[in-house]
Amino acid sequence: MRTVYRSSALTSLIIAALAVPAAFAAENYAPPKTAFGVPDVQGVWNYKTRTGLERADIYEGELEVDEATMLEKMVSTPDFIAFLEATGAEAPGPENVGGYNGFWITPGDALAQMNGKYRTSLIVDPPDGKIPWREEGQAVRQSQREELPMGMAESDGPEGRTLSDRCLVSFASTAPFMSSLYNNHMQIVQSPTHVVLLAEMVHNARIVAIDQEFRDLPYDKWLGDSIGYYEGDTLIVQTKNFNPWQVAKERLVSSNILLTERFSRVADDKLHYSFTIDDPELYTQPWTAEMPMYTGEDLFEYACHEGNYAMRAILAGARRQESDAAKAQ
Repeated sequence: MRTVYRSSALTSLIIAALAVPAAFAAENYAPPKTAFGVPDVQGVWNYKTRTGLERADIYEGELEVDEATMLEKMVSTPDFIAFLEATGAEAPGPENVGGYNGFWITPGDALAQMNGKYRTSLIVDPPDGKIPWREEGQAVRQSQREELPMGMAESDGPEGRTLSDRCLVSFASTAPFMSSLYNNHMQIVQSPTHVVLLAEMVHNARIVAIDQEFRDLPYDKWLGDSIGYYEGDTLIVQTKNFNPWQVAKERLVSSNILLTERFSRVADDKLHYSFTIDDPELYTQPWTAEMPMYTGEDLFEYACHEGNYAMRAILAGARRQESDAAKAQ
């Protein structure tokens, strides 16, 4: 786990001196092409960042800050991990059996850096860095979350548990990609007719049909129906028609969402990633977020339930509670 330290004056001068040539190089960068002639965005990419989706009030509305401001206002990564270990889902203790400790947590050491500045929110439009909810939008979204198609209690059977408990899809967002506590890697594989977006988290894979139309499927896919095309040096992916269970459980996926993602290679080791969410039922306007992705390490297998007996224990505990309640009556 790396720690962010304050740069010395000399380091800051070096960074400033390199900023202009680096920006010039980025502007003149010519992305590579695949053998079939489209922009090559293939590879394993890391998207971990401490930048949140919405802008925190401590940044006083500013989208971009310098390194000194970031280090002054952002909680250091070691302190952040210590807080997670002591509270919330990672807290140890008899009430939270199996909570994670800091060894597993890799949320990133800094805010996302774009154009030489540190971003205080992933959202860039609207300019205030906030989700533009309609007046009734959050109530509508809550009603979507509560409408599970199977209509069963959470521990009636394994089907009632969360999708991440069942290792079907991740508890972290991979459509769109959002930095989480760990496993912030994804891989892009391209062919002339399809693109695969493979997330390390729960090995979620979206198969993107290139230059095709959305299909009238007799079922709703977990990660939605994705189509794509190339515009200049950018791969554009559009996704809709998510599975109702995913709509109920995920933060950003809604019933009528059209998700548009853009992947542009701006250096050999860097992608510019952005996504736009459009759902007029929930929001007053489409809204856009962006962040960098960097060349990452190889993906590891996400062996979610390997040696994991928690599901059986959860359901057995629920049956015991029901039995005790019946005896008490």
